[in-house]
Amino acid sequence: MTQRKRSSPEDDLSNSSDSELESPQLENDDDLKTHYYITPKTNSTDSSFENVYCRVTSQPKQPQKNTTPFLSLLDGNESSENVLRRFELYNQVWANQSDKIQSILNNANDELFKDLIQFVNLENLQQLSVGYVQLTTNTANNLRILQEFYQYIQRKSDYDYKLITLNSKHFTYNIKATLREVVKQFHDTCQIVEEMHRLNYDLDAIDDWFDEERLYNSRLVLVLEDTNLINNQLLNQLLKILLSYVGKWPLKIVMGLSCETVSSWINGNLTNELRIGIEGHKFKSNDNKSLGYIILNNLFLTPELTPENPLLINSTLSTIILNRFENSNNSIDALIAEIKLCYMIYFYRLPLSILIAEENPQPQELYADGLRKLSSFKKYIELKLHQGDRSVKDLLNNDKSVIKLFNESRSNFRKFKLAVMNAINIIYQLHPNKPKQKFELYKLLINHKLLNSKYLYELVKNLSKLSDSVLGKVLIGLTDNCTEILDGISDNHLIQLIKGLGELSDLRGVSDKLQNYFDNSILTTPLEYMVFHEVFSMDGGLIQEKFTKPPLFEENYENLMINLLRPNLRATIERGLDNYETYLANPLIENSVEQPLMPPTLTHLFKLYKEAPTTINLYDFYQAFKSTLDEKELSLQLSTNEDWEKLTYAWFVQNCHELMLMGILQQKPKGDFLEKAIWKGI
Repeated sequence: MTQRKRSSPEDDLSNSSDSELESPQLENDDDLKTHYYITPKTNSTDSSFENVYCRVTSQPKQPQKNTTPFLSLLDGNESSENVLRRFELYNQVWANQSDKIQSILNNANDELFKDLIQFVNLENLQQLSVGYVQLTTNTANNLRILQEFYQYIQRKSDYDYKLITLNSKHFTYNIKATLREVVKQFHDTCQIVEEMHRLNYDLDAIDDWFDEERLYNSRLVLVLEDTNLINNQLLNQLLKILLSYVGKWPLKIVMGLSCETVSSWINGNLTNELRIGIEGHKFKSNDNKSLGYIILNNLFLTPELTPENPLLINSTLSTIILNRFENSNNSIDALIAEIKLCYMIYFYRLPLSILIAEENPQPQELYADGLRKLSSFKKYIELKLHQGDRSVKDLLNNDKSVIKLFNESRSNFRKFKLAVMNAINIIYQLHPNKPKQKFELYKLLINHKLLNSKYLYELVKNLSKLSDSVLGKVLIGLTDNCTEILDGISDNHLIQLIKGLGELSDLRGVSDKLQNYFDNSILTTPLEYMVFHEVFSMDGGLIQEKFTKPPLFEENYENLMINLLRPNLRATIERGLDNYETYLANPLIENSVEQPLMPPTLTHLFKLYKEAPTTINLYDFYQAFKSTLDEKELSLQLSTNEDWEKLTYAWFVQNCHELMLMGILQQKPKGDFLEKAIWKGI
């Protein structure tokens, strides 16, 4: 028997390659898997998406296959060309709106970035230069602002900027790990090969790189992105170390702060020694709230109605967007996502959306019938019948007449938007302090809560109390942002107002002129009363076609956009357990089985749950559950009563665990008792 020489662990490690140590070769890779994916075998012809979609929507024929994410509507009769056209329109319109948003965001912090560049370019060899940038309370928006600053500074050629970015993740362990990250990013930025004889956290490696020429031509910028989340002890240690290199490096530190005041943060987080050795500069970014209003105004409050911006925003959606923006930490990113989703919903679910891109659409029977099915058209016909108009028969039978009415409606919507935008600009200028933003005024006006409001009444009334000089200044800029004529559409009421103001001999008559202007027929006509308003306005996807009463809270609108962003999961679960018939009545389920479907046993237990007290005895709960089940109704053929007991008990245990997983039921720590976890709606 041959004896093998015993080797040390060091020899074994030296003889094995690095690749073998990092990823050992296994005979079977499945041995280390924690889970597996099983793809069931299905009949592609019966379970294809097209067939399923056809059966669910009760369409007479299979919808056409499209190369776009949009589906064929109008019971599958919409052509693939029109489906593609809807998708292209969505991309076109959103690309235009997205460019507007990006332009606003790019220019929003230009003044801040210019001030930061001036700060970085300053020479300071006596103290540690720190720029305190007061950002918003929204972390995601702060990161976006800093990313824009990084792009901005890279475009500048004043100096050779070396950028190092740190966040709270780099201050997790100790100061050595933080310094190691600083040295690493500096080497990567300068493309320096790490020296083997130095420690990887030695800042002298940076000191060696700076010679006399580089000190003059370079700037080292250290950015702390989320300074509020950084460990104070490690932050003070880092600043103390960097303080020792003052005069050796052209170092500038930029701290991103989310705080009420910069002074209070400095006093509460930096040591007295550091405060003496730091030369601080304060900067402040734009407020997210004002930035959000700028975006909303530029997207929706333009006077023109063009193919690039063809849609109005209706009363419901304006309320939802404004409330969500004000109540969601003024998040710009969330606002942009909501607006994009609204455009997508509009073009995805409305086949008539292709008509907005054509000035004179050809009369197609399919789309003419679609226009006739709109609720606004039905109300329009009822009104014409009440007035005894003989054109009703022609509108119902002649497609050309419907298309002609549609083109007339397009012109009316352009007049409406021009008049609304002019009125908002006038109301906005009436108050010298501008307490309400333009989009807030639009939301009130489109919801019929502005023209007869106390706010507008007092604005007009207070004009008579102003001095002649102040009133004259108000009148000079009253109609500066208004447009009398746009693309052949004129605002006659505005023209009359301007003419009337010019003929006034006494400035005290301004109130009467304004009141007459606000009482014009265009402004007082609700958007929902205009024919084909469903095509020319976005509603975010109303689940209910019409509300009998406005909801108590404006956030309670049954809106598709809200349900997609913030689904109410618990209410959906409770509604499904209570009304299981809505799910069992699905054509997919009904067509796949021959016998009538029985309700799941979980629904039986949930009904008992609603009737039970807060604390539920486990045995009583099981007995009540078993009494609700009928063996004959379930069509079970069991040999003994014991088998029935086992089966019902297995169902009971399974259903209890399912209710626990849903967060509806919980187990008491002691005793054979269960406890309710929800009470609302039960």
